Amino acid sequence: MAHYKFVHWLFTFIVFNFIGWCNETTIESLYHRRFINRGFLRGPYIPIYGLGGLFMMFVCVPFAENPFAVFVVGMLTCTLLEYCVGAVMEAVFKKQFWDYSMMRFVYKNRISVVSSLFWGLMSLFMVYFLYNIVVPFALGTPSDIIYGFTYAAALCMLADACVQINGHLNLSKRIKSLTRQQVREMFEERSRQFARPVTFLQKAAAGRLLSVQNSALWQKLPFVRDNSFDHYFDSVEDDE
Repeated sequence: MAHYKFVHWLFTFIVFNFIGWCNETTIESLYHRRFINRGFLRGPYIPIYGLGGLFMMFVCVPFAENPFAVFVVGMLTCTLLEYCVGAVMEAVFKKQFWDYSMMRFVYKNRISVVSSLFWGLMSLFMVYFLYNIVVPFALGTPSDIIYGFTYAAALCMLADACVQINGHLNLSKRIKSLTRQQVREMFEERSRQFARPVTFLQKAAAGRLLSVQNSALWQKLPFVRDNSFDHYFDSVEDDE
């Protein structure tokens, strides 16, 4: 790794972003039988996978001679990363971007045993397969190509992130100003658009998300008296 420059790290980050996006988008699209673009950004990349991949390279590759150590270290490291990123995004945007409430053995709906085991398996896949492909490719690609592609992709991601961050912040402000009737109409529209709830708002629209205790935004809304969306929908019926 002595010859690995900043541009190579950035290239690796982008590759892992794309692989993560392919993984989640494929699973969700097959499950719902239609294309679903997963991730916080619009483009084909999910940054948490890029961060996770880089962390795996730093902490797991030194244990490459011991697969069990790679599994455990990768699992713990990426679980901690997932929890911290989720907490920061919820604090900034007042919205939960992923939710494990439908699973058992979860903590604050940000991490779960299943996702942690998945990170461990991904660590093995990265160390014993991806690492041996991505690193030689990055080092072996001509400098003008690697520099041109990497910085162009990075600029696209940066522009995408700025647009999405601004949009989510504005959405949070708009939701806070909505009346109960407006929120109900928004939920009903979401229910008509999506047959099966997937995202946070879609689950909320269908009344399938039973707990939002980690969402500071919903706790501030005047009609939320506890952490149950069932409670909210009951209050809507009472009003009618």
